[in-house]
Formats: sequence, structure tokens, C-alpha cells
Amino acid sequence: MKEKLLTPEALAAYNPLQNGAENAAQLMMAGRWEDALASVVADVAQKKLLAWTLQQALSRPESQEPAVRQCASEIHQWLAEPEDDRRFRIFQQAELLGFDTPVGALGLSVFWMQGSMTPAEFEAVYPEPHLSHLMLHCALKLLSVGIAGEDAPLKGAQNLLSEWHATRGGD
Repeated sequence: MKEKLLTPEALAAYNPLQNGAENAAQLMMAGRWEDALASVVADVAQKKLLAWTLQQALSRPESQEPAVRQCASEIHQWLAEPEDDRRFRIFQQAELLGFDTPVGALGLSVFWMQGSMTPAEFEAVYPEPHLSHLMLHCALKLLSVGIAGEDAPLKGAQNLLSEWHATRGGD
């Protein structure tokens, strides 16, 4: 999975003997904020990171709209009890929000996480296994840019990673 998420430069610097927090910190010191976030996506249980990322997205002022809250609620419910009809509703809501929004990207990540991309009455078509992780990574990058505001996205990624390590004990 790391090969699909990290750049070749980050893969060369990646140390499998270090934990995810140490690798992410090393990448951040090198100014490779996108790779640092990708390292977390590759090293942490996907549903755990997705739930935490959703929580972070909902703490942003732009996430107070009812449509965002509805999609987020569906994602929370799906994480607790995966169900295919809900997964398709999440996809439709995420598409309306835009996949270029943190919650929209998380919705697409959920849709690709499990099950076919086609309705039950059609032949099953499954996404490539790394795509769900890739959209989770996109959601983290979108959050970093939003958190950074006028600053460089590196600043937003630093804030996100600090919060992750503080709340998750450096997973």
C-alpha cells in the first residue's frame, strides 16, 4: 500500500523499524507534508483514521452546513454498521458536496472501501484496493490546506499531525 501512497523519495527515506509517528515526523522535517500524511494513512487502521479525520473535518466552520452534517452522520453510521444501501447514499451525498471537500472525499473513501461500485442488479465492479486509502489521503490534504488558511499547507499538516499524535498517542 505504501508504494501507492508515498512518493519514491519518501519510500527511500521510509524506515520500517520506526513507528508511523517517527516516519511522519522525519518526512515533516524534510518538508514533505503530503508524504507525511500518506505515511499515516499507510500505517494506521483505515476506519480509525477515517473516523478521526471526519471528526476533524466537522470541527471546521465550513462543515456546519446541513448537507455536510447529513453525509457525516451517514458515514458515522456506516463505520459502526457497514451496510450497502447506506454506502450508496453516502456516495450520492458526497458527490453533491463535491469530492474536493474533506467530507466529500471521505464519503468517496467509504464508498470505495468495501463492496461493488455498481448497484446489486448489475455485475459487480470493484475499485482498486488502494483507491479508498488515496481518497482518505486527499481528505487529509484538503483539511491541511483549509487549516493552514493563508499559510503554507505544511502548517496545516503540522497542526493535524500534532493533534493526531496527541489524541492517539502517536499511532
